Amino acid sequence: MRLKGKSALVTGAGGGLGGAIARRFADEGAAVLCTDRDLAKAQVTAKAITAAGGTAIAFRADVAVAAECEAQVEEAVRRHGRIDILVNNAGIGMHKLALDTSLEDWERVMRINLTGSFLTAKAAAKHMVAQGGGRIVQIGSISGQRGNMGGIAYGASKAAVMHVCKVLAVELSSKGVMVNAIAPGPIETGISVHGPSRKQNYLSRIPTGAYGTVEAVANAALYLASDESQWVTGHVLNVDGGYGAAGLAYDPSEIG
Repeated sequence: MRLKGKSALVTGAGGGLGGAIARRFADEGAAVLCTDRDLAKAQVTAKAITAAGGTAIAFRADVAVAAECEAQVEEAVRRHGRIDILVNNAGIGMHKLALDTSLEDWERVMRINLTGSFLTAKAAAKHMVAQGGGRIVQIGSISGQRGNMGGIAYGASKAAVMHVCKVLAVELSSKGVMVNAIAPGPIETGISVHGPSRKQNYLSRIPTGAYGTVEAVANAALYLASDESQWVTGHVLNVDGGYGAAGLAYDPSEIG
């Protein structure tokens, strides 16, 4: 078991992606604190883990509230004596054209996706530095790397999340805290359900020809949370089926 004896905190663990990451960590031996602003959803994830023989506790925390960002970290430390792994997964989506995006829209997305992520990472990093090391995994997005129509607030927040990863890595890696990020490609989760036209546009640009799964992202998070990534820090790992690498696509008959 790659995470045996480790204490992990997964935010947004009541959702599809957060739940998959929490379950994957527990399968590998971690004691997982599953947090979410919807306690009932976090409890579903925690109960599934314990039913499978793992160790998990649900805790309500809303990363839009500064005090609750710190409270969830303190709960992990109180329960397990330390915090070895943080996955900053909690977030919201928004699909609005720039001219239709209000200040309230912008500030809500930034407060949850960016500020909440930073404050939670800061709180966890203080404990990790004191205990001699740890792993922080930020969940970014390919929307933070590409200019997607309707993605002004969400894309900007995720671009910033991935930049925070790099700065934290520069500042903390010498203290044993490795900080990395994952940029998932199109995956249908609770906050991301695409209509037929948008889905087809994505599929036409993904070299593998298929959407990703939450399990694929969970496996990447496991790698970055484990000792296998001991010399990896400040890195953004795209889990996107090649979407970020792709240029123009042609029918094979058109080439030559």
